[in-house]
Amino acid sequence: MIAWFNADLLPLGGISIPATDRGFLLGDGFYETIACNSGQPVRFQKHMQRLHKTAKLMKIDLPHSLDEIQSAINDVLTGCQLMKSRASIRITVTRGSGPRGLRIPLKITPNVMITAAKVPDCYEAAKIKTVSIVRNEHTPSAHIKSLSYIDNIFAFEEAEAAGFDEALLLNTKGHIAEGSISNIFFIKNDCLFTPPIEDGALPGIMREAVLKKAQALGLKTKEASLTPDIALTCDEVFLTNSLVRVRSVKQIDDRLIASQKHSNKLLHALIDDE
Repeated sequence: MIAWFNADLLPLGGISIPATDRGFLLGDGFYETIACNSGQPVRFQKHMQRLHKTAKLMKIDLPHSLDEIQSAINDVLTGCQLMKSRASIRITVTRGSGPRGLRIPLKITPNVMITAAKVPDCYEAAKIKTVSIVRNEHTPSAHIKSLSYIDNIFAFEEAEAAGFDEALLLNTKGHIAEGSISNIFFIKNDCLFTPPIEDGALPGIMREAVLKKAQALGLKTKEASLTPDIALTCDEVFLTNSLVRVRSVKQIDDRLIASQKHSNKLLHALIDDE
């Protein structure tokens, strides 16, 4: 596999991350995942806006222009022979190398790596479990794609150990926040509900697209604090992220959910938009 690292195309296994890199030592960095269809990044501008917004929040000066990143994505897809496939592009940014400790050096050069992998075009319905890991909705890291992903890893591991495909995290107030790698939606009486960003949900690119598409399809939408009880009375549940688009949920904790009508309709509409 070929990767792009600080403007150089290299074999993925040949990239050397300095031992003093703050992303490696402290998780001091962030990433962005973009779906690509036959060499075309999906919702590229939206992803770049979020990339730059996160960089500004973390006070990291990105050393490469949008055109350079777009060209790099093309080179990586070509090098990995993924120009005719559905692929995932990951842009990883670390703050760079610095001395020991938390203090950020005044002069520091970020490391930027772009990698690619083939991904499925569709996903089977998921089983999700409410886990014991709590999302702190008050921390800034709840709203960015931080490299510090240990809570999500713990959450996913707990769900997987119980035989489920994805975790459902509640926030400090007991309200639903999101999955370990996904935003979550509930449909009840032809109204689409999803947790607000303030409750610890990541401002997902696909989350935004689904809200707009649902309204275009005639569904009412509501961003509201949700208690776990909604899982007992809803008609339908689905997950979203940039790779799965919309993934139906067939089971949440002990409850089986048969309907996938609206999620399938949204999935096909989003595929048509790509």
